[in-house]
Amino acid sequence: MTAAPEPVEQPVGESDGSSRVAGGCVIAIGIGAALGVVYAYPDVGTYAAGLVTAAGVRKARGWAAKRRQDAPETAEPEAEPVDIVAVLQALGEGGNGVLLTALREAAGLPDTKTVRTLLGEADIRVRAGVRTPAGNGPGVHADDIPAPSPTTSSPSPDRCLCSSEAANANTNNNRPDIVQDPNNPHRWLVKERV
Repeated sequence: MTAAPEPVEQPVGESDGSSRVAGGCVIAIGIGAALGVVYAYPDVGTYAAGLVTAAGVRKARGWAAKRRQDAPETAEPEAEPVDIVAVLQALGEGGNGVLLTALREAAGLPDTKTVRTLLGEADIRVRAGVRTPAGNGPGVHADDIPAPSPTTSSPSPDRCLCSSEAANANTNNNRPDIVQDPNNPHRWLVKERV
């Protein structure tokens, strides 16, 4: 007796190609039927196109959300926040403007786009052309660099840091009155207070 050959088992994930052909035929018949319905009823085609577009948008949003969730895992850890104003004030001492490239190097930032973003958050104007001893280019003009805040070692509550009115030594503190001319309403007269 001859032994019958044993059937070869295919692994579960693989197909022999005939199922691909059958699937392609089913898809082709479905597309043909859909085109026939759209030709007969054009409004159905518009409705179907809207459904397909909405499904595509949903898929794209899901794909983008998944990529956003995966991205932080591969990203580098954030560096310490940089006090861009303090770095800018240190570089701008002496009344010079500061180029964005010099500011980027001093702050240890990766690019000038990050520098622009930080300066924008601090409401510091970036100009396209700034002249500095190091060269010309985009940067912060000396007029736009904020003045450093005054530091006091021990502010006392009984001492006023503002200008005092008692120190006014002017003798011309009488302000004149400005009155309208009674003869000509378009003229104004300046009269000294007594």
